[in-house]
Amino acid sequence: MNKTHFKLFAAFLLGTSFLQTKAQETLLLRNPSISANNIAFVYGGDIWIAEKNGANPRRLTTNPGVEQNPMFSPDGKKVAFTGNYDGNTDVYVIPVTGGEPKRITYHPSSDVLRGWLNNDEVYYTTSRDFTYALSPRLYSSNIQMSGMDKALIMPEATQGSPSADGRYWAYIKNTDPTERDRVAFKRYRGGGMPTIWIFDTKTKEIEAIPQVKSNDVKPLWLGNKIYFLSDRDKIVNIYSYDTKSKKVEKLTDFKDYDVRSLNGNGTELIFEYAGVLNTLNLGDNKVTPLHITVNTDVMYKRPYYKDIKDDIRYATLSPTGQRALLEARGEIFTVPKEKGEARNLSNSPGSHERFPDWSPNGKWI
Repeated sequence: MNKTHFKLFAAFLLGTSFLQTKAQETLLLRNPSISANNIAFVYGGDIWIAEKNGANPRRLTTNPGVEQNPMFSPDGKKVAFTGNYDGNTDVYVIPVTGGEPKRITYHPSSDVLRGWLNNDEVYYTTSRDFTYALSPRLYSSNIQMSGMDKALIMPEATQGSPSADGRYWAYIKNTDPTERDRVAFKRYRGGGMPTIWIFDTKTKEIEAIPQVKSNDVKPLWLGNKIYFLSDRDKIVNIYSYDTKSKKVEKLTDFKDYDVRSLNGNGTELIFEYAGVLNTLNLGDNKVTPLHITVNTDVMYKRPYYKDIKDDIRYATLSPTGQRALLEARGEIFTVPKEKGEARNLSNSPGSHERFPDWSPNGKWI
């Protein structure tokens, strides 16, 4: 195949039957947040908002950049989020009724939203004080006065949640191995396992939530309890720590997949599990899945032609040397040495085929 040039075109039909679940339910809803009346979540890189039961979802942002981590202000009138606009990651705020997002942070370092301190102040993770990303710090900014950034008292913190009176913080110093789909760190048990610390801003004393060789992340302080995610039983589930009794309680007992994301208000939590958003009532610990259908005009649901010559990941010659076997974008192709057609042998949207090889006699692949 020396000096042979070929170009492969494959039609990928997305949005086919394998994506159709009960009642056309939409999956892969991420980063949920909940207020007294609404929920917000990420779908397709945009922020969506819906009624508390998941009904009537509507898109809140339409920027080509990626938006993440939507969080309601305490009064439920605004949504702050992390936006990757103009080549930088910053914090933005938008009214729940829609409109133009307002940029809050301007530092060239990435600023990742973590929550609200009050209706006018957000806080976020940034590495602007350090030269390496493993030691971030929490900063806060007033949304009415952009650029007025100030560091919070903890010298190192990547996630955190304050008590209602603001005196205490539950936070983790190390980076979260469950964040940003870092599957290489699943069930990580090294020295960088994040511990949830409780910091007293008056006495400067700290204590740790009891940990059992686990990754304890995403602390959320509501009332007298700190809710968090932990893989202490291998699968990530939701736990609570009672600051009065000093006891840890397991609130969910999922066996198949990790719980992803955690947010809440005074009466319930919201989280992602297996691509579906769920709420957990803090009164009786009842979990309720939200069956949400998102109707959108996203381009990837349309059939289209894709030039995949730059996506070839594996190639091998047939025993006769007349055809090559290729893997690209989860499909298996054969192409001729010189003349002839390229063939998609797998042609299976919804699954990935990898590492093809010929049988010695060339009859099987």
